[in-house]
Amino acid sequence: MFSVCVAAEIDWSDYDSQTLSTQSIEVKEKIDSLPEPHLASKRDLSHAANLLSYTFSQVASQRGELSESLKSYHQLPSEQKQSAWEQIETQKLSLDSLNHSKAWLLKYVSSDVNNRYTGFGPDGVRQLWQEAAVTQTIVRYQFIAQLRNLITFAQDLRVSPVPAILVVIKILLVFGVLKFWLKAGHNFVISRLELAKQHPRRKESLSTTFWRYANRIHKPLAWLIAIHIVLLILLELPGFSGLSYVDIIVRWSFTAVIVIKLVTEFASFHSHSNNISGIVQLRMSTIKLWVWTGVFVGIILTSTKLSVNEGTIYSWVQSSMLLIFLVILVKTLVSWRSVVFQQVNKMEDAPPYIHWAIDHQKHWLLSPVATAIGMVVLIRQRLFFELYQNLSQYQMFKHALAYLFRVEVAKQSQIAEESQHMKRIKGDEAFNYIAPGHQDSTLVEDYGKEQLNELSRYVLANIPAMVMVCSERGLGLTTFLKRLLYRSKSEHGYYINCPHGGFNELLKAIKAELGMPEDATEIELVKHLRKAEHRILLCIDNSQRLVSPKVGGLSELMKFTKLVRRGRNNHGVVLGIDQSTWRFIDRARGERLLFDKVLALPRWSEQQIADLLQTRIAKEGEHAISFAGLKLPKQWDEQDLTEEERAEMGFYRILWDYSDGNPTVALRFFRMSLHRDKTDDQVYVRIFKAPDAKELETMPKPMLAVLRAIVQLEVASAEELSDCTQLSFSEVLNTLRYFQNRGFIELLDDKAKISSHWFRYITDTLHNQHLLVK
Repeated sequence: MFSVCVAAEIDWSDYDSQTLSTQSIEVKEKIDSLPEPHLASKRDLSHAANLLSYTFSQVASQRGELSESLKSYHQLPSEQKQSAWEQIETQKLSLDSLNHSKAWLLKYVSSDVNNRYTGFGPDGVRQLWQEAAVTQTIVRYQFIAQLRNLITFAQDLRVSPVPAILVVIKILLVFGVLKFWLKAGHNFVISRLELAKQHPRRKESLSTTFWRYANRIHKPLAWLIAIHIVLLILLELPGFSGLSYVDIIVRWSFTAVIVIKLVTEFASFHSHSNNISGIVQLRMSTIKLWVWTGVFVGIILTSTKLSVNEGTIYSWVQSSMLLIFLVILVKTLVSWRSVVFQQVNKMEDAPPYIHWAIDHQKHWLLSPVATAIGMVVLIRQRLFFELYQNLSQYQMFKHALAYLFRVEVAKQSQIAEESQHMKRIKGDEAFNYIAPGHQDSTLVEDYGKEQLNELSRYVLANIPAMVMVCSERGLGLTTFLKRLLYRSKSEHGYYINCPHGGFNELLKAIKAELGMPEDATEIELVKHLRKAEHRILLCIDNSQRLVSPKVGGLSELMKFTKLVRRGRNNHGVVLGIDQSTWRFIDRARGERLLFDKVLALPRWSEQQIADLLQTRIAKEGEHAISFAGLKLPKQWDEQDLTEEERAEMGFYRILWDYSDGNPTVALRFFRMSLHRDKTDDQVYVRIFKAPDAKELETMPKPMLAVLRAIVQLEVASAEELSDCTQLSFSEVLNTLRYFQNRGFIELLDDKAKISSHWFRYITDTLHNQHLLVK
């Protein structure tokens, strides 16, 4: 009962928070009255400088008072120590307030005043000694405060150990979660990474990148989080405030481990030198050196700022750290000198400063500077390469670049024409040097791979399927259909080239493939399809011969599709058709269903064109060709190629751009680029002379309509063109004579066909005039 009464008579005013000294409050109020730094006038800066000088004197005075109080504290009797300690805490808080005010004012004043008190001059040295004295006094205070807090904590444990037990439970819980994660986390991260890799892409996805890096750092990251949480729990206890410095060391150290793992993973993933053990070891040692140096500097600066604020000592420590970084930089440059100049020596057309760096790479004083220059040039080169690689994903950029190169190289054609000892190879002789395609030609396997896989899912399954595959002339539709038949591995898969005669001639070809009599009727063909015990796969190429671009021009195609569907069984039919003809069918049919699936073959990529062209030429032997003397600007994706290899790849890029991804057009103009040197009988590649399309661009619309009809019909007689264009027979004859005179068309048995030489320019012109969709 007595204890309760005593508790009831406690004066709660004893627990009021400590107040600052009058001088500390005065300085704080004057600082609050100052305008924002960016609005400060010269008068404000002068007033701040005077206030800073006054703050220095008050810091010295307050430190002296705190030091005297701490000295006399030990001599006081026990009953007076509590009240004396409250006064000491007030003095300590006032000193802290003045130190914060001083640090703020040092940032506020002009740079000249700041350098005066934080530099290495007399005033700076005086401030250094004053801050050292302040630090010494604060350390003495912290020692006594820690001791008092530990005594209080021990006394509280005797009364109630529950808070300490809760702290232990929290710590055990944290380490329990950590132990669980260390066991299960690895499997979880690996499973996420494998799941992300199941979706193959040309470029690594963000999810794959995230889990790849997480796989490297999840363990040290887990330890960092766990230890940081434990230290935060312990910091809540009285007497454990000194653990804040331990927390700084833990956070910086584990961050260093994490950064090393991340940088190492990034460097190893993007480096081209992972197969050179010496460079890999040097890279690892350099990363560790810089990261651990950064950790050391970070711990020192953070601890200094926490202890003495951002004053003179902090400024001197910063300068010392910069000196350390300078020494580490020089050491790094010396270590990497041989590797850097091994790459720099390979540079062609290097600027003068690179030659200076090469000449001074072993100079005892200038070698670090020379190495730094070489390293900057290599890094810049790599950045340009990465930028180029990213931009190269966009076809517009690649076409623009190839066009600029074509303009640059076209200047050489005039020089070649003036040269009397170079003669272009014409006619069939060119095929000896650039071989035509045949049954055993090397396939570019990755072309149309996605479309072939998608088509196989529809056609090779045991379900009825009728699929249309459209393609521009020359993209390799015939080979694509034969690849489908090869994949089917069926004895009942047939390739049929649709005859020019149309529906009736196609039926004869189908009946011949199926082993039926030539005079069999449509009904007998339908019965044969219905009674077939096996699934039949028909791949019909050049199906545009069933279509005529006029009113009622789809009748033969419709008859064929109806006949196939009357066959009922799970047969598969693939119709290969010219893209321009498919556009006519699509517009004529609208949204009415005709085929189960429509696929379009893509244009060939630059790499696919290059791969194809390389399989058609010989570098050695009787029919070898050379790219020597073909000067092309250097490109960022051709760093490791020789001069002739660079010329070859650059020329392939020009062909790809000119042909717009059509390999047949590329091969034709490749053959037009062959020239024989009369002096040594060697065959060289020189830039081809492209046709002049100005006349096509200004041609009247009726004449362009005739060209469009020829493109859509593949080969067309004058009568067919008259029906399709609504022009008179005589007008069509005159137009065809005009086209033949200029080489736009070729006549095959009185039927017109677009010339291979002019095919690309004609389709481009029709596309620009909105008469044809490429």
